[in-house]
Amino acid sequence: MQWLLSKLASAERSGSTFRENLLEPDEERTLLDASVEFTTEKSGMEVMCKLLTSNKYEWTNAARLISVLKTPLLRLCTRYLLQEKKRGKALDSVANFHLQNGAMVGRLNWMADRSEKGLSQSAGIMVNYIYKLENIEENAQSYFSKGHIQASSEVRDNVEKQHEENMD
Repeated sequence: MQWLLSKLASAERSGSTFRENLLEPDEERTLLDASVEFTTEKSGMEVMCKLLTSNKYEWTNAARLISVLKTPLLRLCTRYLLQEKKRGKALDSVANFHLQNGAMVGRLNWMADRSEKGLSQSAGIMVNYIYKLENIEENAQSYFSKGHIQASSEVRDNVEKQHEENMD
């Protein structure tokens, strides 16, 4: 969440020329429609920021908002885990630990941790790391030497669908 909220905040401060829209156009439209009773913000990213930083996480009590936020938040979580790096390694310390030990990112679990801590740290998303004995050494070496992060096809699809749509 810290990474996402900083991205949302910097987008709000940036002019339209340098602004990275973290939402796909259809995601933004759907989010704006679903959030009318919760906020008067004008952009999808402003709405997302307002919802995710609300004191009592009211959005988690609205089935429509949970449904609408699922796709963009899982996509952005995948981007954070697989692509956002510092010094060639995963930004997330838990991911870094598992990847250094030869795991792969196996699955993202939507709304798996609805505790206050879970919502504030990861919007309720939890990650399963998979350790396959026959791949541990190779995965760890690839991560250490090239910063390559192994992930299941299910997880990679979250980012690759976005990339394919952006290429069209």
